[in-house]
Amino acid sequence: MAEGEGRTLQEAFDAYAEQKSAEVIEEQEVNSKTFQQGMQVFENYHPVEILVKTRPHNQWVKGFKVKDPSR
Repeated sequence: MAEGEGRTLQEAFDAYAEQKSAEVIEEQEVNSKTFQQGMQVFENYHPVEILVKTRPHNQWVKGFKVKDPSR
């Protein structure tokens, strides 16, 4: 299961995307496909959960976590 954390939502998605792309490449054997077939694998819908970490008493956003949905 891929996940990423960051101080901003962009950082969290970037970290998540690195893990998710490696996971997809391994699972789908993208390296053995044509370029077009490989691109279609990455165009598939990949739902995520976004969690917001807050400071005490929910006053300020501390960071974000993006991960694959719980199964």
